[in-house]
Amino acid sequence: MVSMLGNALMVIALLVSLGAAGLLLVGVKGRSEGLVNVGYLLVFANAVALTACVLLVLLCFVTENYSIAYVVSNYPNTTSALKPLYLVSAVWAGRQGSLLLWTWLIAVFASAVAWRRLHVTDDLSSAALAVTEVVILLFVCTLVISDSNNPFMPTSAQFLNADGTLANPVGGMNALLMHWAMILHPPATFIGYAGMTLPFAYAMAALITGDFSARWVELADRIAVFSFIFLTIGMLLGAVWAYVVLGWGGFWAWDAVENASLFSWLTSVAMIHSFTMYRKRGCFKRWSMLAATITFVFVVLGTFVTRSGLVQSVHAFAQDEASTYLFLGIMGAAGLAFLIGLIYRNGEIEESEEIDSMISKNGSYYLTNIVMIVAAALTAYLTVTSALPGWLPLGGSVIAAGAFNAVARPVGVLFCLLMAVCPMLGWRKTDGAAFMRNMRVPAVIGGVIFAALMALFVLKFAPEYDGIVAAGGDAATALTEQGPRAYYFALTVLAFLAASLLFASSAYLIGRGISARRRNKGEGALLAAVNLFRRSPAQAGGYLTHLGVAIVLVGLVGSSMYVREQTLDLAAKAGESGQVGGYVLTYRDGREFSDTGDNKIKQVDLEVSDASSGAALGTISPSMEISATNTGQQILHASVLTFPGEDLFVAFQGLNADGSLSIHVKVNPLILLNWIGGGVAVLGIVLAFAPKRATPLLAADERTAEREAAVERRAKAKARPRKGGKRG
Repeated sequence: MVSMLGNALMVIALLVSLGAAGLLLVGVKGRSEGLVNVGYLLVFANAVALTACVLLVLLCFVTENYSIAYVVSNYPNTTSALKPLYLVSAVWAGRQGSLLLWTWLIAVFASAVAWRRLHVTDDLSSAALAVTEVVILLFVCTLVISDSNNPFMPTSAQFLNADGTLANPVGGMNALLMHWAMILHPPATFIGYAGMTLPFAYAMAALITGDFSARWVELADRIAVFSFIFLTIGMLLGAVWAYVVLGWGGFWAWDAVENASLFSWLTSVAMIHSFTMYRKRGCFKRWSMLAATITFVFVVLGTFVTRSGLVQSVHAFAQDEASTYLFLGIMGAAGLAFLIGLIYRNGEIEESEEIDSMISKNGSYYLTNIVMIVAAALTAYLTVTSALPGWLPLGGSVIAAGAFNAVARPVGVLFCLLMAVCPMLGWRKTDGAAFMRNMRVPAVIGGVIFAALMALFVLKFAPEYDGIVAAGGDAATALTEQGPRAYYFALTVLAFLAASLLFASSAYLIGRGISARRRNKGEGALLAAVNLFRRSPAQAGGYLTHLGVAIVLVGLVGSSMYVREQTLDLAAKAGESGQVGGYVLTYRDGREFSDTGDNKIKQVDLEVSDASSGAALGTISPSMEISATNTGQQILHASVLTFPGEDLFVAFQGLNADGSLSIHVKVNPLILLNWIGGGVAVLGIVLAFAPKRATPLLAADERTAEREAAVERRAKAKARPRKGGKRG
């Protein structure tokens, strides 16, 4: 019954999305207000049908209804206090549910846009909604056509008793997903993914309608920033989960599914910066449409990587041939539609401002776009090389994490240098004297910060590097593979220089804005700071985001370039000890027990002390859990001691053949700065997203403004030669 109802709802969603897309496109081209209005109503109906699908899956989990196979495969078999939340997160824990969630979220975004634009039904929004409904149609097709993507496939009778209960406990949610970060990480990421459909849809709408004013960017910009916020939060939550759950002591391994979220994040940076230039300067019009399209394509590519099974990953789902062709088709269709539209409309796209000099804000934004899109494309290519034919460069090869680092580190440093200098440049050309005046204070502040960081480098990081290399092993090999010692140190110095300038310039610009308000408005420092972010949220929030990125860059240098890693083999005797870096770990006790869910847990207690002074620093108890319901799956529960300058990460990996304990230890310098800087950057984006205080237009006023703008656009269209009449 549940299976039939769910499949019927998905078929309804498929038909409704087809009808909505058709009516909206025909209505826009035929100037039929009636058809457009019906199309808007179908957008709402589509969201309702997909909402019912999501609620139906959730209801099955909450009521332990095993009549659909998806519940059997993903039910959280646990007695944890968080189980009610795991029942919710189970909806998106597997391939089918996550795809349903994503499709539903796109429909929610579409209905939100339809609700906001219903009183106007302007051509741009109507065409954008039509494109969005086409995307939803294709996504629903992947749910309906492919059994491996369908969340409502019935459970085979052999697994069920007569009363509907399971005959034998099988499957269940992956124990690694039962963590608070994985309750939040997937929906945050999918909100970002779903939202990125709308900027692409508005770019296509501009090509469909021939309206290349800044209006489509204004309508898409806030959705893009909102989605970028959630993409960033999703990546941060994923990094936290990887660090505290997977037991390897890192937060980014250049895994294929990790990279999948990075593709679209990088191109989103280019898109948002292009939108800024479009709105403020009337340029970067083609860049804006290109970046919006590439971002959407990379979002779908991320899903392709995760669901096709062509690229191996600890996060990826099993291989599915139907998903391979469906998602390749979506990417190809999106790219082809953009290229056709751009070729057809190319002569109508007029840039209001050119780049007179690369040493300018215009030039800096252009370089930012180049760096971000090339970096995204290169990361994407290196991620999928294992699935490519051998005649292509690196085809059939699995690219190691070290290769990604070798590319990402210098590119990241270059990008941060651009961020540091860009706000001080002029728009079309930069006056040298004015630039030097603007950089004078940031240079002094940055010089002080750089000196402090160089002291840290000389006193700690350089000796740490030499110690790791001298010790040999995998950690030493990983360091030497990144290049000669001189290059590695030069890259560190450049990274610290970029971070210092970026932090100083961002802090200076925020401080200058506060000082200007105090001087001009007579406000106190706190009130001036609050009003700066209230009155100029995009600019002030952007500077705060840049400041956060500077903090993250320093954290990344320490926590990814100068990590000491070692595995200790300790006899299971009280008092046995080993040293890693400046820490001594001493075995005190060990025990084995079962939790309330019959999972076996092996735990060791270790005392940590300072190697030089012998002072006690704390006690840690890493453990290994063997799942009772996931075919003996081992889960490492690491313990972390956090100090201001570094983390001591300890994981118990079980017993060696001789009965000794295998203790994996990592010393992660400056890793706390990653979380602090990430939080500051997200706060800056959120503040930039906040609306500027202004008197809102009444609905009638907005409708009048829209119609007047349409009349003006049509008049301009008639004044220049073009192919056919287009509705404004």
